[in-house]
Amino acid sequence: MSQVTEAAPQRSTGVPEAPTGWRRFRYIGPGVLWALAALATGELLFTPRVGAQYGYSLMWALVAVLVLKLFVTREIGRYSVVTGRRLLTGLADLPGPRRWAIWAILVPQLVVGIAAIAGIASAAGSALALAVPGPIQVWTGAVIAAAAGLVLVGHYTGVEWVSRVLGIALALGAVVAAIQVGPDLTEAAAGFVPVPPDDLQVAEILPWLGFLSNGAAGLMWYSYWITAKGIGHAGVPAADRRDPRDLDSHQIDRVRGWLRTMTLDSTFAVVGVALITVAFLVLGAELLRPEGIVPAEADVARDLTRLFSEVFGSVGFWLMVVGLVSAFWTATLTNIDGWQRLYTDGVRRVLPERLAEYSLARPTVISRTAIVVWLATLPYAVFLIFGNPVALLTLAGSIEAVHIPLVAGLVLWLNRRTMPRALRAGWAATALVVAAVVFFTWFALYYLWQQFAG
Repeated sequence: MSQVTEAAPQRSTGVPEAPTGWRRFRYIGPGVLWALAALATGELLFTPRVGAQYGYSLMWALVAVLVLKLFVTREIGRYSVVTGRRLLTGLADLPGPRRWAIWAILVPQLVVGIAAIAGIASAAGSALALAVPGPIQVWTGAVIAAAAGLVLVGHYTGVEWVSRVLGIALALGAVVAAIQVGPDLTEAAAGFVPVPPDDLQVAEILPWLGFLSNGAAGLMWYSYWITAKGIGHAGVPAADRRDPRDLDSHQIDRVRGWLRTMTLDSTFAVVGVALITVAFLVLGAELLRPEGIVPAEADVARDLTRLFSEVFGSVGFWLMVVGLVSAFWTATLTNIDGWQRLYTDGVRRVLPERLAEYSLARPTVISRTAIVVWLATLPYAVFLIFGNPVALLTLAGSIEAVHIPLVAGLVLWLNRRTMPRALRAGWAATALVVAAVVFFTWFALYYLWQQFAG
């Protein structure tokens, strides 16, 4: 993304000194992008739906997802901080059939990218249609075209900063509104007991679990943003990087310092996501649930405006409309950027070596093709055919939830293969990543059981 710039090339004999004190906050950035990519789906769209359907009974799942995904994200960040390489670079070298792990990552994400962009952009289009006359089809096309165009040219810092300010205003508005509404503390406290509600339909919450605090793709994008920011070994030119297993004790201490900076960045993002998510869950439970409103289909934006208009009146309505447009627009931009990085890297790595030298296989050609065809034209065509933002994002989020155990397991295996013991995750962090694999696998199996048993 625009504010994450490549570290200036420099000759180095090892890992640079890690920042300390307030200087560490200069490296807060990858986590912000990670949070922005998640805001419009897991937090803004699906969380009010879950609150409207189940009240506070899934607070335990919310907390579990936030904690478990934090530790999966830290493992992905750990790989890039310690090695200086992107995640797919390491996955390509795992033993087994040629590039099998890349194929396992890339194929599901080709589907997710189309469905997610179509759903997010059409949600932005439905919000624009509330403010400006015109059909949702036109506004959805405009959102996709503008976002894809800006990613193509790569110059959108000003637009991104404006969207970020509006997104922060939306988040603060949600927190203030939730406080004013006043959650039922007794019911909310009961929701921390890890017992699934009797009427739980996993098909309704699986996309929420998948997108909340970012899906499988967003977790992997963290590796790209870490390396682009030049954190840890990524701040050393590729020619000067050492094998992590050859680092001396002094260099290991420096890497540990960078790992603490990365942990600060990811934790900062999760705390912000947690505040916003809880606020929207409260609003869904207190404002939508009593009226039996579950935001869905093309009316999703109109239903979501009730979260503010019932608290702040007409001012709240327009604040929500502007916030929705900004959040869904930023998410469209961020997701197109993230997926084109993943697609470009993945396609380059699965191509046979004899084809890698052809002009059509150049990274710039693959990237532009991915943006124009796979992340702009196809999503718009899918929207015109299906036309339901929630259904499209439900499909994408469900695949993301099922994909997370694979990503978590692969990165844990990769880190144990490539890192010295001193730089690997401790037993507690490792146990939590394993718990993430078990947690999301259980929900995926429960979903399948409900489909076939019901």
